[in-house]
Amino acid sequence: MPSYSTLSDLKTYLNIATSTDDTLLQVMLDAATNRIDSRCGRVFQAASDEARYFDPSRDILNGELWLDDDLSYLTSIVNGDAVTITSSVYTNPRNFTPYYSIGIKQSEPYSWTYTDDPQNAIAVTGRWAYMERKTITAIARSTNVVTATVVAPKLSVGMSVFVLGVADSTFNGTFTVTANTGSSVSWAQTAGDDTDTTGVLLFTPTDIVTACRRLAAWMYRQKDTQQGDADRPLLAGDGTVIMPTTLPMDVEKMLLPYTRFIR
Repeated sequence: MPSYSTLSDLKTYLNIATSTDDTLLQVMLDAATNRIDSRCGRVFQAASDEARYFDPSRDILNGELWLDDDLSYLTSIVNGDAVTITSSVYTNPRNFTPYYSIGIKQSEPYSWTYTDDPQNAIAVTGRWAYMERKTITAIARSTNVVTATVVAPKLSVGMSVFVLGVADSTFNGTFTVTANTGSSVSWAQTAGDDTDTTGVLLFTPTDIVTACRRLAAWMYRQKDTQQGDADRPLLAGDGTVIMPTTLPMDVEKMLLPYTRFIR
């Protein structure tokens, strides 16, 4: 999984023009990403679908299936009787992500069930991560550049985006933003010219991207200080980074709204 901030953004933030420390800077970005995940008790990117399984005898409350992790995109759901009911469900919350529960629409003739054993009977497949979600209302590819009509002002150049749910599946995938006008977002993709209508754009929350860049920069700047080992990151012999027990106060404040205290 890529780090939440990019090497280019970090070098700009640190005002570094050379490539001498690129490997070390990427190590710092990866370490910062892992520390954020550990600190918050959740992840903020999911590049591929994953199936997770639930027990209708234990995980249903007030008619809804309660999930055990953040779900930002529902690809499919198979009931305990092996019937696919993806189009027959709704997600909570309704208007933003991540989702924490799934219900069956009142107009549908289904209920949560199982055939033999309830354990792991219901399969929920999707993107399991805390990501922001925006609706694409039109998408077009011309001369190997894709432009999606979507209002996502927080997206900056260099950020990773995950495109899902476009009927023409050649548009779906993971891409890097190259431009954002405020009403449309663009990225490069080598494929034939084409157009389509709706889809979904997922991306890491901007606060998390900023926190990753700030934390990686702090780690890089601290590497040569004379502080005690408990106050600064250490680079182990195998290239891994040993993090201090505390984080910069501004990073802690950025991460606090995203921190899961009970898992």
